Amino acid sequence: MGKNSLKSLSILLAFTFFGCRDDRSKDDHTATVSLCDNKFYVEKFTISGGGALGGDRQSDYLTDSVNFRRYLGTYDNAHEVISVICKGDSIYVYHQRRDDESNRLKPTSIIRYSIFDLKKTKVFE
Repeated sequence: MGKNSLKSLSILLAFTFFGCRDDRSKDDHTATVSLCDNKFYVEKFTISGGGALGGDRQSDYLTDSVNFRRYLGTYDNAHEVISVICKGDSIYVYHQRRDDESNRLKPTSIIRYSIFDLKKTKVFE
């Protein structure tokens, strides 16, 4: 096999292992965390394991197990976090990323969901 053939094979294998991941896959459930006095849950799914290379790629969903399941996002858990806080009729979802210099988590986005609206729409993502 020539150099170009090996290079092409390497690129094809890399694409096969890393390029075709579905960020919304629910094949590998890794944890369920309860929130708001056990009224809501965050379901965590591993999309791909980082192994020795770093953190896992993980997707989180917010659900009450009966009325809705909302996709919150996918992130590298070595450098990012999704936090969920309940306040009254609202659920706040904080996407945070670790700052390279200070090593502190800094918010990249904050999303507010109305509990009433989540239950009313009956959407399961």
